Amino acid sequence: MELLQNSPLHREYPVKKDSFLKAYQYLEPGVQILISIIGIVTIFFLLVIIMGVYEVVNMPRQDDGMSFQYLLETDFLFIIFGVCAALVFLYVFLNKQREVSVKEQLMYYELGNVYPLNTEQKMALRLNLVNVFYFGNWSETLEYMPTSIRLQGKKFKPKTFDIETEKLAQQLLNENWGILHKKHFYDMVGQLFDGMHSQFFASEMLSDVATNMISRLSGLIKKSEKYICNTNISSHNKPKQFIWGFDLWRVIPMSRDAFMAGYITEEEAWKEILRASGLIYYLFDSHEDFYNNYRLGNAYWSNDFKTTSERIDRWCYFDKHCDWPLRHLAWTRSEFIELPAIMESNFKEYLDQQKNINNNSIGFRK
Repeated sequence: MELLQNSPLHREYPVKKDSFLKAYQYLEPGVQILISIIGIVTIFFLLVIIMGVYEVVNMPRQDDGMSFQYLLETDFLFIIFGVCAALVFLYVFLNKQREVSVKEQLMYYELGNVYPLNTEQKMALRLNLVNVFYFGNWSETLEYMPTSIRLQGKKFKPKTFDIETEKLAQQLLNENWGILHKKHFYDMVGQLFDGMHSQFFASEMLSDVATNMISRLSGLIKKSEKYICNTNISSHNKPKQFIWGFDLWRVIPMSRDAFMAGYITEEEAWKEILRASGLIYYLFDSHEDFYNNYRLGNAYWSNDFKTTSERIDRWCYFDKHCDWPLRHLAWTRSEFIELPAIMESNFKEYLDQQKNINNNSIGFRK
């Protein structure tokens, strides 16, 4: 099996060999000591050779100088041979260790029964690529970092990356979304597919706070007010975008975390991810179009300059530097997709019930 992706916490792809220094650092302590001793001894005798040659070449006629015959003596030739052999050994040994990160990642695939994704799965994970690339996480596997849930108790202690525990993933789910078990996960996913933030955004776009809200959101995401207004307009017989990109995007990292936490199976995670992905590809015309809507939703949710600026910076960094395979996938949509009723109706029933702005909104604040 070939390497699928970058080394964890590194953006370089295809993965290159580690440096000789890193190869040395990956060695066991006892082996490090042995290699260090060989290296020090080799350097010492290398200096002996250099000094001997220097004296012969630069002081051949002085009474206390050494003649050229000295360089041909058995002892000196033995030193030269020993140094050459040691240098070759050190190079070959450490050069082989430079491939440890690749070998360990392949070993993880084997122990965890990790296989290449199909095109539909790759397209789905591409939707989280901006953040994944920024942090140097994995993009070609359901898990974004090596996870203990894959290994199922198998003993594997790699030197070049850490194995994230289920407990860490559970902690992240709780901190980010208040999810502590499987039911919590499905409750949250259900709310997101129901337009958790989009329905309040739609309501406030029709309220007396709309003008101020649009003006501030425009400044936060560095897009025109017209762009924001257009999310409240249907086009090409598709539902209004509102901030569906933000709601649906959340399903993807949440499902990956829930799998890594052991709350749901791989099959269950893919089911939710592919459902969200299909709707995103249907609603938006390009990766940038989708990410702009995600940023709008993030700004509406956070109303925070620092948070929104980080999203802009991540896109700019991604756009300038990312050359990972997922980025070059075609943006294709299914023309036959089952839309949630509330998405298809643009929250008509909900908006009909709203006479005034919802004071319990979880979204934008004046």
